[in-house]
Amino acid sequence: MGEVKDEIQNAINKLRLDESSIRLLDTASGKKIFDECIKYFVQSGDRRWWWENFKLPSYSVIGLDYPFTYIDSIIPLYDGNVWLIAEDDQEPFYPVYDCDPKVIKDIIGECFSFEYYIIDKEKEWLLCENHHNVLIAIGDKLTKSNYNWEAD
Repeated sequence: MGEVKDEIQNAINKLRLDESSIRLLDTASGKKIFDECIKYFVQSGDRRWWWENFKLPSYSVIGLDYPFTYIDSIIPLYDGNVWLIAEDDQEPFYPVYDCDPKVIKDIIGECFSFEYYIIDKEKEWLLCENHHNVLIAIGDKLTKSNYNWEAD
């Protein structure tokens, strides 16, 4: 298991979350969702940093302290579960979690820093944080939030 998956599992255990809150997809399902998201969002296909080559218009916010703490004021929290995809380069593909958006901020807060992508299951929006502590959004639902989103 990769370091990031270990960190996330430790956070799940510490927060005492059950599978209705967050569930790592099995290998076949995770790979399928990972590949679908790459095909839909990333111009150049599978690459380490998706945010460097998004297909769709993206917008970013810089200068936030602990950007993950803003997640629940940006993404819709009551539209059902989302995909949480964590960059883990020790894995054959990034692990995909079926996740209640209301717990993502707490999970990330229990972990060391890693890049992640939060994606609506209908692929209407995507939010990620990169290793530069920049939040990057795709989709009108996110960029209408009260932040100074700059076109990338």
